[in-house]
Amino acid sequence: FVTTVLPQVFDGDRLAALASAIDSLSPWNPDLPLLSRMVLLGPLPLAFWGHMYSLSFPREGYRDGLEPYPRGQYDPMKAKEYYAKHPKVVIQRFLEITRLSNRFLLGLLLDKYVFRNEAKMRPQRADELVDLINKLGPTAVKVGQALSVRSDLLPDEYIQALSSLQDQVPAFCSHEARQVLMKELGYDKVKDLEGISTANPIASASIGQVYRVKVKNGDDEPKYVAVKVQRPNVLSDIALDLHLVRELAPFYQKYIARAETELQSLVNEWGRGFIHELDYREEAKNTILFNKAMKERNLNAVMAPVVLQEYSSERILVTEWVEGTRIDRSEEKADIPRLCSVALNAYLVMLLELKSLHCDPHPGNLLRTTDGKLCILDFGMTLDVDPNLQYSLLEYIAHCSSDNYDKVPEDLVNMGFLQQDQLELVKESGLLDSLIYFLREIGKGGGVSGVTERVVADYRDRYPGMTDEQIRETARREMEGRMMNLAKKESIATELTTEVEELQRRNREAFTIPDWFVYTSRAFMTLEGVSLQADPSYSLVKSCFPYIAKRLVRDDSPRAQQALKDMLYGTGDTVSFSRLGELANGFSKYTATTSSVNSAIDVEVVASNRDSEKKRAEAEAAILLAKDSADVLLDPAGNLVQNLLMEEGALAASAQIKDELKRLLVDTPQQFRDTLPLGVGTFLPKLPIENSIEPFIKKTKNEEKALRLVEKLREIIANRSEESRSRNAFLGGMRHATGARLQTVSHQSGAAGMSISSSMNSLLNDLEPEQAALIVKELREHLPKYSKLVGLLGAKFIAKLLQKASDNIEMSLREVEKSDDPLLLVAARGLSSVSSTAARTIYRPPPSKAEQEEQVIAVLEGKRS
Repeated sequence: FVTTVLPQVFDGDRLAALASAIDSLSPWNPDLPLLSRMVLLGPLPLAFWGHMYSLSFPREGYRDGLEPYPRGQYDPMKAKEYYAKHPKVVIQRFLEITRLSNRFLLGLLLDKYVFRNEAKMRPQRADELVDLINKLGPTAVKVGQALSVRSDLLPDEYIQALSSLQDQVPAFCSHEARQVLMKELGYDKVKDLEGISTANPIASASIGQVYRVKVKNGDDEPKYVAVKVQRPNVLSDIALDLHLVRELAPFYQKYIARAETELQSLVNEWGRGFIHELDYREEAKNTILFNKAMKERNLNAVMAPVVLQEYSSERILVTEWVEGTRIDRSEEKADIPRLCSVALNAYLVMLLELKSLHCDPHPGNLLRTTDGKLCILDFGMTLDVDPNLQYSLLEYIAHCSSDNYDKVPEDLVNMGFLQQDQLELVKESGLLDSLIYFLREIGKGGGVSGVTERVVADYRDRYPGMTDEQIRETARREMEGRMMNLAKKESIATELTTEVEELQRRNREAFTIPDWFVYTSRAFMTLEGVSLQADPSYSLVKSCFPYIAKRLVRDDSPRAQQALKDMLYGTGDTVSFSRLGELANGFSKYTATTSSVNSAIDVEVVASNRDSEKKRAEAEAAILLAKDSADVLLDPAGNLVQNLLMEEGALAASAQIKDELKRLLVDTPQQFRDTLPLGVGTFLPKLPIENSIEPFIKKTKNEEKALRLVEKLREIIANRSEESRSRNAFLGGMRHATGARLQTVSHQSGAAGMSISSSMNSLLNDLEPEQAALIVKELREHLPKYSKLVGLLGAKFIAKLLQKASDNIEMSLREVEKSDDPLLLVAARGLSSVSSTAARTIYRPPPSKAEQEEQVIAVLEGKRS
């Protein structure tokens, strides 16, 4: 205007005079009065704020195409460098968020500093926060969902409100959806999706939306698939919001929240998850790996949708359509606890065996399929799991199962909850006392109500005569009131999470909450809450134990074997019979629960009188259990369970041999003397061997304990065999055969033969032809393998028994070095030498891994030379 318009209106002199007049009226002219300068400056702030306000209403699509890094590869430093070149977009988004949030923020300030009623207004403000998040877009929804499990950052009212966040937003334009499909798949593949209508998605979320269509499958009938299409420019939207949140996090942490948690690191962790979720190829890979892992482990009762890789890309994911119902809305209430146990096993496999953990375990992602399986959806967001953490968790569970709570503090260090340098301080301060008390109670089942009843009963026993009110007051005083607040929680998992968070609040320098615990506890809270609705006595710990039993039994790593040893032996030096029984029950229950859908068959198949299918499923489960058990017990490399049974069996057999020798060489001569008339036997001297052999036939404490253990096992097996014979002939026959072998060790071959005969008769009488064919097929396939392993195990047992005899003789020889019967000493030494030599000859243990490596190195060096 100055350089073009004015020169055409005014000549040079007039233009100079005008410029001088304008300059004299400038608010920066020192010759003007102060009031005049303020009047002239007044419009400038109004113009500035007006301009800022107009920027808070950016045009639609102002962020489109601004992608600071590739999809799936979060890089905050690249984002910072990128947005430094686009400051206007950053300012516009910041102002837009500020405009939408100012009413909520103003309300918070008034509650805290003016009306002083912050706690009272929290429920209302929490609802307002949820409304605000839904307006702010996909990043806010994702952040809100992540915060819904972080009670260390937000009050309970906000946590409860955020947990109800639904990732449901209006569908985006059908034209845009078709453009994405055409760009990612091409015309030919889109043409294969028969009848696709991008105008009618069945679900629409913040990142993408899903369509149900048919896909051509060669000559076969078309099948229904789920097509997930990513929103256009969603990477641009989320990347910018993450950049803003990350840059503002230190200011919020220091001046507003005054939080101990490093918020910028937390935002980085969220960012990695959110951006990783945008690459559908990663979700496809995670889904495929999960299905493969479940199949390899015979977990046939759990699945994920099958991915059609040829139709999937970075922004498109196509899977087979799964017919099912959300687990919390299933009408098969009796089947829900089983499905939740299956889900727990699946999450434990992911946490303790695989390298990734599913991080979105809400009920909408857990379906009960029409054939009774559990289907887990949405593997877009996963968490990598450190192998060291996996074994630390196994050790922790083993210590809790064996009531060895003295080792729990060290376990908390290994799992990332407790700082190593704070360990001794925490032990001395008693900070963990309430957590350990709670851990003792949760294993007994019944949810929180059951724990509450047991706690009240415990206090009644300790303080007889007190009223309920007095008991409640005493509990509050002794345990800071937390145990009496259990009834306010929905589940054990919720309360356990609260206990851990309370520990962090009380000592933030010592305690942290690792990411794996956040997602795992969220999964367990969801599953336990659903199960308790169907079964009030449901026990989360007992449902987890079968997998732990199977993992400890099958894992031959040193840390897993030590954890198993801690579980079986506890704090003592002898095996606990009850824990051994629990381990065996857990192992069998895991196989029965996860290998088939028997419970679903019970519900659906029996209803339609298809008994043969039910019996076939039972036979398959029993065969699989027998094979799993045989693989453990007959493992040629050996394992802790096999070695334990060998050791205890050899001790029991040694004790029985000593009893038999005592009967023949000591008791029988004495009985003969006692039967002589007129008391003549009292005048007859004892045979020399009766006195000399006493040290050699005296049972050790371990032998006595092992003998009692075998007797208990024999009783239980006999009882269970009798029960199962009336219930299921197949399982009854197998267990009677096992009982017969134990009876043979006890020299009761006659009873064993009768047992086997009756079991086989029952088995043959009750077997269906289809079951018989299945059993014959399995026997034909596996009998050669297991026959060889049984022979090897028998040789190992005999060698163990002979070596035990040699050790016993040597120990007795040390006690009777100066015996009156030198011939007995010579014979004993010879027998010990023969037994030891025979043991080494009969069975030579396979070389260890270290020995094998040494042999390979020696061979290679020999070839070089």
